[in-house]
Amino acid sequence: VIIDAFCGCGGNSIAFARLNKNKDVAGSNTTRVKVIAVDNNLSRLKMAANNASIYGISKEDIVLVHADAVEVVNAYKGGSRKNVQSEVPTNAGCCETYFGFAVGGVELLPDHVDALFLSPPWGGMDYDNNKSFDPVNGITLESKMQNKEDDVMKTNGGELLAMAAKAVLSESKQEGLVVAFLPRNIDGISFTRVAVTSDIKGSIELEQNVVNGKVKTVTAYLGPCVNQSLTGEGKK
Repeated sequence: VIIDAFCGCGGNSIAFARLNKNKDVAGSNTTRVKVIAVDNNLSRLKMAANNASIYGISKEDIVLVHADAVEVVNAYKGGSRKNVQSEVPTNAGCCETYFGFAVGGVELLPDHVDALFLSPPWGGMDYDNNKSFDPVNGITLESKMQNKEDDVMKTNGGELLAMAAKAVLSESKQEGLVVAFLPRNIDGISFTRVAVTSDIKGSIELEQNVVNGKVKTVTAYLGPCVNQSLTGEGKK
């Protein structure tokens, strides 16, 4: 189960769901990828539903949640849903349906998640003008609290990563994965320091995404399963 906390128009969520069509991933179909696509903009969620229908995604493989990403991340600890009331506004009544896909509020969140994918806004078009991207101050999220229109909570990139680590990583069970989609000019050393400060233990893998010979973005992988992947543990 993967939470795409900033799904937008659904590009990454659809890519995750399409893994179910890959025989090497799906195997005997006993294990399937389930994507929880979260966005605070209903129009973008409608676009995501439309795009998912175009790509032939099963309605069982993507759940569209209209909610605030920070509040959704804070709804979990160690991969399990907290038994607390969230501040995220929910859709009243039954879920609405767009292009066959149900769109609802936090009532659609599952009790357990395995991975958290973060692709937050990078602060506008000027992010690429700097020599290196600051993973803390370069990301600022604003969350409006329920029934408090003038009360806005700000979250920076470092705080978001710390929340994500607490939400899905479990050192005792050696489970959980946090994936961060970052700009190509990310300062890898600064990002690693932020990860250590966020109490993320074990290995961190940074992957450059190259298109036509040019680095476009960087994907960071953090969590116990990264250790297993790099060391070969758990492989038969």
